[in-house]
Amino acid sequence: MDQQQPRPDQLRGQRSDLHRRSGTNHQPDHQPDHQPDHGPHHRTDQPAPTGPADITVNTATRYQTIDGFGAATPIWGGTWSTAETQTLVGLGANQLGLSIVRTGISPVSSEWSTQVNALRTAKSSGSNVKILASPWTAPAAWKTNNSRVNGGKLRTDYYDDYANHLNSFVQYMQGQGVTIDVTSVQNEPDWHPDYDSMDWSGTELRNFLRDHGARVQNTKLMVAEAVNLNYSYTDPTLNDVTARNNIGYIGGHLYGTEASGRLRSYPLADQHNKPVWMTEWNLHEADGSGSNIWGNPSNQTVWNETLDDIMRTVHRSMESNWTAYVWWYGKRYYSFIGDGEAAFGTTAGAPLKRGYAFSQYAKYVRPGYQRVALTKSTKASPLEVTAYSGGGKTTLVILNRSTSAVNNAVIQVPQNITRAEHYLTSQNANAASQPVSVNGGQVSVNVGARSISTVVLTP
Repeated sequence: MDQQQPRPDQLRGQRSDLHRRSGTNHQPDHQPDHQPDHGPHHRTDQPAPTGPADITVNTATRYQTIDGFGAATPIWGGTWSTAETQTLVGLGANQLGLSIVRTGISPVSSEWSTQVNALRTAKSSGSNVKILASPWTAPAAWKTNNSRVNGGKLRTDYYDDYANHLNSFVQYMQGQGVTIDVTSVQNEPDWHPDYDSMDWSGTELRNFLRDHGARVQNTKLMVAEAVNLNYSYTDPTLNDVTARNNIGYIGGHLYGTEASGRLRSYPLADQHNKPVWMTEWNLHEADGSGSNIWGNPSNQTVWNETLDDIMRTVHRSMESNWTAYVWWYGKRYYSFIGDGEAAFGTTAGAPLKRGYAFSQYAKYVRPGYQRVALTKSTKASPLEVTAYSGGGKTTLVILNRSTSAVNNAVIQVPQNITRAEHYLTSQNANAASQPVSVNGGQVSVNVGARSISTVVLTP
C-alpha cells in the first residue's frame, strides 16, 4: 500500500464492528503548574450552603497520581497548526488544556520531522505536557510478511535494529527540542488491519523488553496498547523483573475493554507501581452515515454520545485508578477541534462540544494531582463524582447523566474556602461559569441535568 495509509476513522466500519462485537467499546512531575484562566472569583448569586453535605471530600485518603488527559496528532500525513495546538493544550479561554499529546513513530525516518512543530508548540504552550510516541509498524524488510500492513511479526534477528529505531526517534526529537516522555513498543499488537500494523504475543513483547529495552534511552517505555487492555500482552512483562524494570507504563485501548471486564484497576500493574494509561478510543456512532450534526453545538445525539459514552468512560477510568486518558485524533469532526471537512459541518481548528466536555477534566485536573476519596448523600446519588487534590486546590468533576438537575448540592471539604469556581458543559453550554456560594468549608452548586461540570475550590 501507499505510505499514506488510511486512517482508522476512515475504516470506522471495521472498528465500529469491533466495538459492537465487544459490547462497547512513575512518579509525578511536581514542577510548579500554570493554572487555567479561571476568570473572576466565585459568583455568589447562589443560596448559602446549609445543613448536611451532599458530597464530602476526604483528602486524607488518596489514590492514583494523574499523568494527564490528551489526544493524538494525525498519524498518516498532516499535522496541527501552531494555533490548533495552542487551542488544544492552552489553559486560556476557549482552550482545552490537554496535558498529553500522542504521536506516531513512522517506520520512515524522513517523515519524523512532520510533527516537530506541533510537538514543540505543545511543550511550550501547554503546562507540563507529556508526549507519548507510538509505532504502528517496523520497516517492512524487518518483518515476517515483508509488508508494513496486515500485521506480520518483527523478525527476532531485527529486535536490536527495532530498539535502535525507537531510540533514534527519541534522540532525533530530543535534538529538535522535544522530549518524548513515553515511548510505546507497539500500537495494538493484537489488531492486524490492512494499514500499518505489527503482530506480537505477550511473550515476544517481554523478550524484546527484557533483552533490548535498555537500548531506548531518555524516555520511559510503555507496553502494550492492546485493543482492549488484554492482560495477556502485559502480564509476561510485569512478571519478569528485567523486562518490568525496562518499562515505565502500562497502556491499553478501550475498544471492548468494558465488555471484557477490564475497565477496572489492574492489580498486577498496581502491585509493581506501573501506572496504567488508556491511550486510544475512537467512537462516533452518533453520525449514522455522514450527517453534518457535529458542527451543531447543541445537537442532542452528539451530546448524548459525548456524555454517556466518552465522559462516562473517563470517569470510570479515573475510578479504576488509571492515570491517563488519551482520545484518538484531537482534530477531527467528532473530536475536540473541527477539521473543516464539509460533509460533517465543523470549522477547522474551532473547539467542538466534545472538546469542551473533555476539558472539564483536562483543563482543571492537572498532572501531579492526586485523586482523593469522597462520600455522597442520597440526594447526590445520581451524580458520578471524582475529586482531586493538587496545586493547592480541591477539584471535583461531576457528571449528572440523569434528566433532573441536582440543585443546591452542598460540597464539604476539610478546609475553609476562599475562592470557588464552577464550570459546566451541557447540550447548551460550553464550559460556562456557574453560580456558587461559600460558607466556611462548604460550597453550594446547582448541577444541571445531563451535564458535566468542574468545581475548583481554593482554601
